[in-house]
Amino acid sequence: MLVGIQGSGKGTQARKILEKYPDDFILFEMGGELRRFAKNGTPDGDIVNAILVAGNKVWPEYIIELSKQFIEKNKTKRILIDWGIRDKFQNDAMESVWWDFDVLYLNLDEETAVERLCGRRIDPVTQETFPASFTGEVNPKTGNTLVTRADDTEEAIRKRIAWSIGDTLPLIEVWKKHGHAVYDIDASQSEEEIFREVERTVLGI
Repeated sequence: MLVGIQGSGKGTQARKILEKYPDDFILFEMGGELRRFAKNGTPDGDIVNAILVAGNKVWPEYIIELSKQFIEKNKTKRILIDWGIRDKFQNDAMESVWWDFDVLYLNLDEETAVERLCGRRIDPVTQETFPASFTGEVNPKTGNTLVTRADDTEEAIRKRIAWSIGDTLPLIEVWKKHGHAVYDIDASQSEEEIFREVERTVLGI
């Protein structure tokens, strides 16, 4: 599982792993799953959309259901989990479904994270995230024009980071106590430097 405050590069590193090892891994990105669910036109989808736009915490029942659906569809590959768990209740929901995992903690300071997030964009169709360092206007794989996320205002970003610092990061000690390996990686490095460390410490390459 990829863990770190918003902007630490979880999505970027997940994409690098998938590009280099496409036959071995598949990505479960909770934010993307929730954003797709929010657009499904159902009453539950409308509820989740309102929660996301406001920058609030998503209810555990949605987390559990989306996780179960993804696992059922992807039984033949190793799953990369990109998920900013925000509190004990979300963690309990996560561990009730994802019970066997290691943790890759991308360690980054708040101001660097805010700077990165204010410049990132997404593919509105696939929900793939592109960092501020990506200068293109379209997703090179799909041709879709990249857009800024509606919930990537500075106010909402700082709120999410505050939750991560106050709620998510203390869970690292909980995961250690539950027997999960935790790898601490300096996320202020370049994307390539981080990826080399990911391969070396986590993938054993």
